[in-house]
Amino acid sequence: MEISVKSAKGGKIKICADGEELFTVPCDIWYSSHLREGDEVTWEELSVLKSSGDSSLALESAFRMLNLRDHSEYELRSKLSRSFPDEAVDSAVLKLKELGLINDAEFAIMFAEDLYERKAFAPKRILLELKNRGIRGEIAENAINALDIDSKIGIIKVIEKYRLTSESTAKEKDRAIRKLLNMGYSFSDISKYINIHE
Repeated sequence: MEISVKSAKGGKIKICADGEELFTVPCDIWYSSHLREGDEVTWEELSVLKSSGDSSLALESAFRMLNLRDHSEYELRSKLSRSFPDEAVDSAVLKLKELGLINDAEFAIMFAEDLYERKAFAPKRILLELKNRGIRGEIAENAINALDIDSKIGIIKVIEKYRLTSESTAKEKDRAIRKLLNMGYSFSDISKYINIHE
């Protein structure tokens, strides 16, 4: 097969063989390859070029994601796997780990702290949110244990938000109780601050 190339948006090159567009690679991957336009190529050579291009594009995509916010390894893998083959995802994740840009232990601590400080979630809900982002076991437990959690603070925040008083109706209390249960607080902790039986 004879290889040819076309310019594409974003500093990329479309790779064609026998006039048919096959895939796109970043310019640097094309120029650093031993291939040149007009060369006769094998499928194996094209496969190596595509693999290099996919890995580079996956890493570039991961950088963009991390520029917006921190991610766990699981989150990054899940998002990248929608657009790239497993080998490219593995390569990108490995490079990010080497650069220190993804670290699940650090992510878990920052994320747990944010959920507690910003949303006043209880440990039970924080653990659920960590698990949803692929953080499990000891890493998740360590992140929660690193927090100085006072359940009273979160419960009082909700009481103030819903403007509960001793005059509040059962319906108003129920609404606040549902919110607190959803935030991970136990019924026994909630009942210390909201008179449930009134």
